[in-house]
Amino acid sequence: MKNQDQIDTVLATVKALADLTRIRLVYLLQAGELSVNEIALTLEQSQPRVSRHLKLLCDANILERFREQHHIYYRVPTVGLGFDLISTLASYIPANDAQIESDRHRLQAIMKEREKLNAGYIEEDAPEWTRLHKLHGNPKSFSSAVVTALKKEPVGTLLDIATGTGRMLEILGPLCRTGIGVDISKKMASVARTKLQQQGLGHCTIRQDDMYQMRFPNDHFDTVTIDQVLYFAEQPAAVIEEASRVLAPGGRLMIVAFTAAKSIQNVELGISTNTIKAWCRNAGLDPASQTDLPGKQANIVLLIANKLY
Repeated sequence: MKNQDQIDTVLATVKALADLTRIRLVYLLQAGELSVNEIALTLEQSQPRVSRHLKLLCDANILERFREQHHIYYRVPTVGLGFDLISTLASYIPANDAQIESDRHRLQAIMKEREKLNAGYIEEDAPEWTRLHKLHGNPKSFSSAVVTALKKEPVGTLLDIATGTGRMLEILGPLCRTGIGVDISKKMASVARTKLQQQGLGHCTIRQDDMYQMRFPNDHFDTVTIDQVLYFAEQPAAVIEEASRVLAPGGRLMIVAFTAAKSIQNVELGISTNTIKAWCRNAGLDPASQTDLPGKQANIVLLIANKLY
Protein backbone atom coordinates (compact mmCIF):
# COMPACT_ATOMS: atom_id res chain seq x y z
CA MET A 1 0.00 0.00 0.00
CA LYS A 2 2.88 2.31 0.78
CA ASN A 3 4.41 1.72 -2.66
CA GLN A 4 1.07 2.48 -4.31
CA ASP A 5 0.81 5.73 -2.32
CA GLN A 6 4.24 6.77 -3.58
CA ILE A 7 3.29 5.95 -7.17
CA ASP A 8 0.09 7.98 -6.78
CA THR A 9 2.14 10.88 -5.43
CA VAL A 10 4.53 10.72 -8.36
CA LEU A 11 1.63 10.65 -10.84
CA ALA A 12 -0.08 13.60 -9.15
CA THR A 13 3.17 15.55 -9.16
CA VAL A 14 3.86 14.89 -12.84
CA LYS A 15 0.30 15.87 -13.81
CA ALA A 16 0.38 19.04 -11.72
CA LEU A 17 3.69 20.14 -13.22
CA ALA A 18 2.66 19.61 -16.83
CA ASP A 19 2.54 23.37 -17.42
CA LEU A 20 5.32 25.91 -18.04
CA THR A 21 3.99 28.44 -15.53
CA ARG A 22 3.83 25.85 -12.77
CA ILE A 23 7.38 24.70 -13.59
CA ARG A 24 8.51 28.32 -13.28
CA LEU A 25 6.62 28.65 -9.99
CA VAL A 26 8.24 25.62 -8.43
CA TYR A 27 11.70 26.63 -9.57
CA LEU A 28 11.15 30.13 -8.16
CA LEU A 29 9.90 28.94 -4.77
CA GLN A 30 12.86 26.68 -4.11
CA ALA A 31 14.74 29.77 -2.96
CA GLY A 32 12.24 30.48 -0.18
CA GLU A 33 8.70 31.62 0.49
CA LEU A 34 7.03 34.42 -1.47
CA SER A 35 3.67 36.12 -1.21
CA VAL A 36 1.08 35.84 -3.99
CA ASN A 37 1.74 39.45 -4.98
CA GLU A 38 5.50 38.86 -5.22
CA ILE A 39 4.95 35.74 -7.31
CA ALA A 40 2.54 37.52 -9.67
CA LEU A 41 4.97 40.41 -10.17
CA THR A 42 7.85 38.03 -10.84
CA LEU A 43 5.92 35.93 -13.37
CA GLU A 44 4.23 39.02 -14.86
CA GLN A 45 0.82 37.39 -14.58
CA SER A 46 -2.40 38.39 -12.86
CA GLN A 47 -2.97 37.39 -9.24
CA PRO A 48 -6.15 35.38 -10.04
CA ARG A 49 -4.28 33.34 -12.64
CA VAL A 50 -1.30 32.79 -10.34
CA SER A 51 -3.64 31.82 -7.50
CA ARG A 52 -5.22 29.09 -9.66
CA HIS A 53 -1.79 27.62 -10.40
CA LEU A 54 -0.82 27.82 -6.73
CA LYS A 55 -3.99 26.06 -5.62
CA LEU A 56 -3.39 23.20 -8.03
CA LEU A 57 0.19 22.79 -6.80
CA CYS A 58 -0.91 22.88 -3.16
CA ASP A 59 -3.66 20.33 -3.81
CA ALA A 60 -0.97 18.03 -5.22
CA ASN A 61 1.18 18.63 -2.10
CA ILE A 62 3.91 20.16 -4.24
CA LEU A 63 3.76 23.50 -2.40
CA GLU A 64 3.06 24.55 1.18
CA ARG A 65 1.07 27.64 2.10
CA PHE A 66 0.78 29.64 5.32
CA ARG A 67 -0.88 32.88 6.33
CA GLU A 68 0.64 35.91 8.02
CA GLN A 69 -2.15 38.35 8.82
CA HIS A 70 -3.38 39.57 5.41
CA HIS A 71 -0.70 37.81 3.37
CA ILE A 72 -0.44 34.20 2.22
CA TYR A 73 3.01 32.79 1.53
CA TYR A 74 3.95 29.77 -0.57
CA ARG A 75 7.08 27.63 -0.65
CA VAL A 76 8.42 24.25 -1.70
CA PRO A 77 8.33 21.73 1.19
CA THR A 78 11.66 21.22 2.95
CA VAL A 79 11.24 17.47 3.53
CA GLY A 80 9.36 14.47 2.18
CA LEU A 81 8.75 12.79 -1.15
CA GLY A 82 7.46 15.99 -2.72
CA PHE A 83 10.68 17.77 -1.82
CA ASP A 84 12.76 14.95 -3.30
CA LEU A 85 10.77 14.96 -6.54
CA ILE A 86 10.95 18.72 -6.98
CA SER A 87 14.67 18.83 -6.19
CA THR A 88 15.31 16.16 -8.82
CA LEU A 89 13.15 17.93 -11.39
CA ALA A 90 14.81 21.30 -10.76
CA SER A 91 18.25 19.80 -11.37
CA TYR A 92 17.20 19.16 -14.99
CA ILE A 93 16.09 22.75 -15.61
CA PRO A 94 18.95 24.84 -17.09
CA ALA A 95 19.71 27.76 -14.82
CA ASN A 96 20.58 29.85 -17.89
CA ASP A 97 17.22 29.25 -19.56
CA ALA A 98 15.99 32.61 -20.89
CA GLN A 99 12.65 32.42 -19.06
CA ILE A 100 14.24 31.30 -15.78
CA GLU A 101 16.81 34.09 -16.00
CA SER A 102 14.10 36.69 -16.62
CA ASP A 103 12.17 35.45 -13.60
CA ARG A 104 15.33 35.60 -11.50
CA HIS A 105 16.10 39.19 -12.52
CA ARG A 106 12.56 40.35 -11.76
CA LEU A 107 12.66 38.59 -8.38
CA GLN A 108 15.97 40.28 -7.55
CA ALA A 109 14.38 43.66 -8.22
CA ILE A 110 11.45 42.80 -5.96
CA MET A 111 13.84 41.64 -3.23
CA LYS A 112 15.73 44.94 -3.45
CA GLU A 113 12.49 46.82 -2.84
CA ARG A 114 11.77 44.55 0.12
CA GLU A 115 15.29 45.27 1.44
CA LYS A 116 14.67 49.03 1.30
CA LEU A 117 11.50 48.60 3.32
CA ASN A 118 13.27 46.32 5.78
CA ALA A 119 16.07 48.84 6.27
CA GLY A 120 13.47 51.28 7.53
CA TYR A 121 12.02 48.65 9.86
CA ILE A 122 15.39 47.98 11.45
CA GLU A 123 16.25 51.65 11.82
CA GLU A 124 12.87 52.73 13.20
CA ASP A 125 11.40 49.68 14.93
CA ALA A 126 14.23 47.38 15.98
CA PRO A 127 17.31 49.43 16.90
CA GLU A 128 17.90 47.29 19.99
CA TRP A 129 18.74 44.25 17.83
CA THR A 130 21.49 46.06 15.94
CA ARG A 131 22.87 47.52 19.18
CA LEU A 132 22.84 44.10 20.83
CA HIS A 133 24.73 42.52 17.97
CA LYS A 134 27.36 45.26 18.05
CA LEU A 135 27.99 44.46 21.72
CA HIS A 136 29.09 40.97 20.73
CA GLY A 137 32.31 42.23 19.21
CA ASN A 138 33.65 40.54 16.10
CA PRO A 139 30.74 38.86 14.24
CA LYS A 140 32.94 36.16 12.72
CA SER A 141 34.38 35.21 16.12
CA PHE A 142 30.88 35.02 17.60
CA SER A 143 29.58 32.89 14.72
CA SER A 144 32.57 30.57 14.98
CA ALA A 145 31.97 30.13 18.71
CA VAL A 146 28.30 29.23 18.14
CA VAL A 147 29.21 26.64 15.50
CA THR A 148 31.98 25.17 17.67
CA ALA A 149 29.66 24.86 20.67
CA LEU A 150 27.11 22.84 18.65
CA LYS A 151 29.28 20.89 16.20
CA LYS A 152 29.72 17.78 18.36
CA GLU A 153 26.30 16.55 17.19
CA PRO A 154 24.22 17.24 14.04
CA VAL A 155 22.05 20.34 14.27
CA GLY A 156 19.23 18.47 12.47
CA THR A 157 15.91 20.30 12.59
CA LEU A 158 16.44 23.80 13.98
CA LEU A 159 14.10 26.30 15.65
CA ASP A 160 15.17 29.87 16.49
CA ILE A 161 12.78 31.50 18.96
CA ALA A 162 12.12 35.25 18.57
CA THR A 163 14.48 35.21 15.61
CA GLY A 164 14.64 38.98 15.15
CA THR A 165 16.88 39.65 12.17
CA GLY A 166 17.44 35.90 11.69
CA ARG A 167 21.05 35.92 12.83
CA MET A 168 21.10 32.41 14.33
CA LEU A 169 19.53 30.95 11.19
CA GLU A 170 22.21 32.65 9.11
CA ILE A 171 24.91 31.11 11.32
CA LEU A 172 23.45 27.63 11.69
CA GLY A 173 21.43 27.41 8.47
CA PRO A 174 24.30 25.81 6.52
CA LEU A 175 24.52 23.09 9.20
CA CYS A 176 20.85 22.24 9.72
CA ARG A 177 18.60 19.89 7.75
CA THR A 178 15.70 22.35 8.01
CA GLY A 179 15.34 25.58 9.97
CA ILE A 180 12.45 27.68 11.24
CA GLY A 181 12.62 31.10 12.85
CA VAL A 182 9.60 32.50 14.70
CA ASP A 183 8.90 36.09 15.68
CA ILE A 184 5.74 37.85 16.82
CA SER A 185 6.62 40.91 14.71
CA LYS A 186 5.52 40.84 11.08
CA LYS A 187 8.18 43.41 10.26
CA MET A 188 11.03 41.42 11.80
CA ALA A 189 9.73 38.28 10.08
CA SER A 190 10.07 40.13 6.77
CA VAL A 191 13.62 41.20 7.63
CA ALA A 192 14.67 37.64 8.52
CA ARG A 193 12.91 36.13 5.50
CA THR A 194 14.75 38.44 3.13
CA LYS A 195 18.10 37.67 4.76
CA LEU A 196 17.59 33.93 4.37
CA GLN A 197 16.82 34.33 0.68
CA GLN A 198 19.90 36.51 0.22
CA GLN A 199 22.03 33.80 1.81
CA GLY A 200 20.52 31.03 -0.34
CA LEU A 201 19.07 29.24 2.68
CA GLY A 202 15.93 27.96 0.95
CA HIS A 203 15.61 25.08 3.43
CA CYS A 204 14.95 27.62 6.20
CA THR A 205 11.69 29.46 6.72
CA ILE A 206 10.19 32.21 8.89
CA ARG A 207 6.84 32.18 10.68
CA GLN A 208 4.97 34.73 12.75
CA ASP A 209 4.29 33.09 16.09
CA ASP A 210 4.01 33.68 19.83
CA MET A 211 7.10 32.39 21.65
CA TYR A 212 4.95 31.52 24.68
CA GLN A 213 2.54 29.32 22.72
CA MET A 214 4.03 28.13 19.43
CA ARG A 215 2.09 26.13 16.86
CA PHE A 216 4.47 23.19 16.83
CA PRO A 217 3.87 19.70 18.24
CA ASN A 218 5.71 18.36 21.26
CA ASP A 219 9.17 16.79 20.79
CA HIS A 220 9.57 18.25 17.30
CA PHE A 221 13.03 19.87 16.95
CA ASP A 222 16.58 18.56 17.37
CA THR A 223 18.04 21.97 18.19
CA VAL A 224 16.43 25.13 19.59
CA THR A 225 18.14 28.50 20.00
CA ILE A 226 17.20 31.55 22.09
CA ASP A 227 19.46 34.44 21.15
CA GLN A 228 19.47 37.51 23.42
CA VAL A 229 15.73 37.32 24.05
CA LEU A 230 15.25 36.56 27.74
CA TYR A 231 15.84 40.16 28.94
CA PHE A 232 12.90 41.43 26.90
CA ALA A 233 10.54 38.61 27.86
CA GLU A 234 7.95 39.28 30.55
CA GLN A 235 8.15 35.59 31.51
CA PRO A 236 11.65 34.32 30.57
CA ALA A 237 11.19 31.01 32.42
CA ALA A 238 8.02 30.37 30.37
CA VAL A 239 9.98 30.89 27.13
CA ILE A 240 12.40 28.16 28.19
CA GLU A 241 9.51 25.86 29.18
CA GLU A 242 7.97 26.29 25.72
CA ALA A 243 11.36 25.63 24.11
CA SER A 244 11.61 22.42 26.13
CA ARG A 245 8.12 21.35 25.03
CA VAL A 246 8.96 21.49 21.32
CA LEU A 247 12.46 20.04 21.78
CA ALA A 248 12.84 16.33 21.05
CA PRO A 249 14.26 14.02 23.73
CA GLY A 250 18.02 14.10 23.37
CA GLY A 251 17.79 17.50 21.68
CA ARG A 252 19.71 20.62 22.63
CA LEU A 253 18.72 24.14 23.63
CA MET A 254 21.31 26.90 23.15
CA ILE A 255 20.78 30.14 25.05
CA VAL A 256 22.84 33.23 24.19
CA ALA A 257 22.88 35.88 26.91
CA PHE A 258 24.96 38.62 28.47
CA THR A 259 26.13 37.78 31.98
CA ALA A 260 26.84 41.36 33.09
CA ALA A 261 24.37 44.22 33.32
CA LYS A 262 24.18 46.59 30.37
CA SER A 263 21.35 49.03 29.74
CA ILE A 264 19.79 49.54 26.31
CA GLN A 265 16.65 51.68 26.04
CA ASN A 266 16.06 51.31 29.79
CA VAL A 267 16.28 47.51 29.57
CA GLU A 268 18.87 45.97 31.88
CA LEU A 269 20.74 43.29 30.01
CA GLY A 270 22.56 40.58 31.89
CA ILE A 271 21.26 37.43 33.57
CA SER A 272 23.07 35.25 36.06
CA THR A 273 24.16 31.96 34.51
CA ASN A 274 22.91 30.18 37.62
CA THR A 275 19.47 31.73 37.11
CA ILE A 276 19.34 30.50 33.51
CA LYS A 277 20.43 27.02 34.60
CA ALA A 278 17.69 26.94 37.25
CA TRP A 279 15.07 27.85 34.63
CA CYS A 280 16.40 25.06 32.41
CA ARG A 281 16.25 22.44 35.17
CA ASN A 282 12.70 23.44 36.07
CA ALA A 283 11.77 22.92 32.39
CA GLY A 284 13.22 19.38 32.33
CA LEU A 285 16.52 20.37 30.72
CA ASP A 286 20.02 19.49 31.90
CA PRO A 287 22.57 22.33 31.53
CA ALA A 288 25.40 20.38 29.95
CA SER A 289 27.98 22.95 28.93
CA GLN A 290 28.71 26.62 28.64
CA THR A 291 31.11 28.75 26.64
CA ASP A 292 32.08 32.16 28.02
CA LEU A 293 32.94 34.82 25.45
CA PRO A 294 34.29 38.33 25.97
CA GLY A 295 31.87 40.80 24.42
CA LYS A 296 32.64 44.36 23.38
CA GLN A 297 31.18 45.84 26.57
CA ALA A 298 29.79 42.82 28.42
CA ASN A 299 30.63 39.12 28.65
CA ILE A 300 28.47 36.55 26.83
CA VAL A 301 27.55 32.99 27.71
CA LEU A 302 26.57 30.28 25.24
CA LEU A 303 24.70 27.84 27.46
CA ILE A 304 23.67 24.42 26.12
CA ALA A 305 21.04 22.35 27.92
CA ASN A 306 19.96 18.84 26.90
CA LYS A 307 16.45 17.41 27.05
CA LEU A 308 16.70 14.04 28.77
CA TYR A 309 13.10 12.82 28.37
